[in-house]
Amino acid sequence: MQLGNGTEALFWEDRWIAGRSVREIAPLLYACIPKRRHKLRTIADGLEDNRWARDIQGTVGIHEIGQYLQLWHRIEGTTLSVEPDRLI
Repeated sequence: MQLGNGTEALFWEDRWIAGRSVREIAPLLYACIPKRRHKLRTIADGLEDNRWARDIQGTVGIHEIGQYLQLWHRIEGTTLSVEPDRLI
């Protein structure tokens, strides 16, 4: 996935973080996301005001927090462009 404006790519499902998905990077954290959010949250929406963090529900333990911090660190500098997202 080549990230552009983030309006087509899915935050939780697509491989937009250096060719990897959130499920691959943070599987325990991914398990704390309601399934309906997996297919609805776009990257543009998730990055706005860090809305992706509000998707996390249920029991969050030390391992999930570690993955949360790792994910936050990987995406904190993400910038979107005006170009559309592209599947490569």
